[in-house]
This record gives sequence, structure tokens and C-alpha cells, in this order.
Amino acid sequence: MKMESTAKVYEVKLVLDVARFGDDPLWQNGSLHFQALNIPWYSTTSHGQIVSNFLKKVKMPYDQILEIVGVDTGPLEDLLHDGKMSNSSREQITWLEQTLARTSNNWKIVVGYDPLVDCNEVRTTKTTKIYEPLRHIFEKYTVNAYVSTGGSCGHFHHDNSMIYIQNPIPGDQTNLDGFFLHRVSPLEMETLLINLDGKVVQRSVVHQHGREAM
Repeated sequence: MKMESTAKVYEVKLVLDVARFGDDPLWQNGSLHFQALNIPWYSTTSHGQIVSNFLKKVKMPYDQILEIVGVDTGPLEDLLHDGKMSNSSREQITWLEQTLARTSNNWKIVVGYDPLVDCNEVRTTKTTKIYEPLRHIFEKYTVNAYVSTGGSCGHFHHDNSMIYIQNPIPGDQTNLDGFFLHRVSPLEMETLLINLDGKVVQRSVVHQHGREAM
């Protein structure tokens, strides 16, 4: 299994699984391989019935902390698709903002199932939409990255000092299946897209806020 061998080579500290409840072969098959490696496995879902949010803090070298905020985007679907703020959407937005307000560490990554970036291309004009109020919340609390399933903007989309990372979906327009490897240092986070042959096919870097020119 390529993920398992990659985890050994790069001494992976944790696995982030972006999945829809009840439809996740990676969790069903892959997580068993990682038990022997003693690697924590965190999964975020989107099913709109049982809300499963989480906040995890991961110690890093040089006394830094990586904070991972998992948000169930199921209750946000009406807001994302129709712009309607339901009670469940409002509760999720409130939880996300209150959780981010309590964070104060070096790196912040939000993980959710649904992509928050929408790209439309008409002839030679390409328009990009990033859903509010989530974009404003991410900017306010200096979130470094949002990780989700694939969308219409490719695997990486930069928005100022933040990056939206969208996991490959087998059978989508990119015809690419694989997984991401995230390497976080005090100054930058490097994300490698690795295909099922174990080869790096794409790479992107986001710098720590305020360190872009260093």
C-alpha cells in the first residue's frame, strides 16, 4: 500500500481523512494498515444528521503547534448551494468561529468534506467564487489552509496567504487518483500530491502568515 510506505519513509505523524459518512473505502481498508504504525487517524464527515466536529493540537519541532479543526459541512450545504442560513448552518458557523477564536498557535488547518471554492469558465473568462461567510472567518483568524474533497478549481487554489487544498476524486475531470502528503515547517507548509504509483505529480507551498517575503 503506497500510503503505508510513504508514511514510513516520511515518518508521518497523523492521517486526515476527508469523507462522507458511510462511503469511505479508505477508512474501511486503509486505517487498518496504519494501526500497526501507531499513527492517529482523524476523519471528518458530511452527513447532516450527527454533527462531528473536532479540534486537534499536534506538537511540532521548535515548540510550534499545528491546530487541526474538523468541521462537518453537512449542515452547511444549504448555505453553500443556495445561500440560505438555516439554524443548523448558523450553529456550525458559530462553532467554527468560536473554536478558531480560541486558537493562538502557529499553524491552523480547517478540514471539511465540501469544497468552498467554485470556478466557472465561460469562453476565455474564468471566475472564482469562495463561499462567505467562511472566507471572512478564515481571514479573520489567519487560517493557513482548508482541506476538502475535489472541486472545480483543481487541487490547489491560493487566496492571499491561504490555500484551498482539494483531494483527488477517482473518476473526476483530472482522472487522477492519489493522496496528499503535507509537510509543515516553522516557515511553510509543503503539500505533495502523490499518485497510486508513489510518484509526486503536483506540489504547492503556503507560507506562514507574515513570512511570505522571507
